[in-house]
Amino acid sequence: MKKILLLVGVGIGYILGAKAGRERYDQIAGKANEVWGNPKVQEKVEEVKAQAPEVAQKVGDVAKDAASQAKSKVTGHEATGVDGSYENATGAVDGSTGDTVVDTTGFGPGGDKLP
Repeated sequence: MKKILLLVGVGIGYILGAKAGRERYDQIAGKANEVWGNPKVQEKVEEVKAQAPEVAQKVGDVAKDAASQAKSKVTGHEATGVDGSYENATGAVDGSTGDTVVDTTGFGPGGDKLP
């Protein structure tokens, strides 16, 4: 995608900066229209259009999940992952393996007061 944007930018810069005049502009514009009108290009455009809502949904879901996890870490509250993992201020459970990690330094009235 970045390459396409770079090529578009270079093309626009060339057109705006070209000293060849209207004839060269018309030649470039005609070639661009020819490429855009190519059935293979239009087929790919339609594929991208069809996939766009699904990709947008996935990106939105990932962003919401990342924001939720970041908020949980900042506020110290618990978080449950899609894979079944669980995490809070005192420990975590790995959803895929079931392994647990417990932070024993914060239990009770104070870590220094535990027997």
